[in-house]
This record gives sequence, C-alpha cells and structure tokens, in this order.
Amino acid sequence: MILLASCTNEMEAQLLASKLKASGIDHKIKDDQSGGHNLMVFEDDLEEAREILHAAAGEDDFSFDLGEDEDINLDELEG
Repeated sequence: MILLASCTNEMEAQLLASKLKASGIDHKIKDDQSGGHNLMVFEDDLEEAREILHAAAGEDDFSFDLGEDEDINLDELEG
C-alpha cells in the first residue's frame, strides 16, 4: 500500500476513509510515530482516491497532506 494522505487526528482520517469506502476503494489507516494518522491505498487506486479527496475539499472543513509532498488545505479550496 502507498501513502495517500496524512491527517493530524483520527477523526479526519476516519472521515476521509469513509469517502473512500463509499467509492469502493480499499484503504488502511496507520498511526505514525508523531501522533498523526496515515491513510494508505493500493497504488492502482491512488489516482481515483486523490480525485475523491479533492472533491471532498469542497464539502468538509478539515485539512490533510497528500502523499508525495502535495499539500492540500480544504479551507483554501472552498473559496
């Protein structure tokens, strides 16, 4: 599995995971050493999963970091 996003708390990770689950994308949440939560997906699902998270940016009020050093702040995307 490959890193899709890093979340600062478990609730954010669970919200993102529920969106992936609703779209039929297998995922796993792994705790990292700094107290964050990493959302992992299979590499074959990475692009579709990113599209889902980008779409979520207009719906929810939280932020997360996408894998591969691509940061996304959901508050900034709404405006």
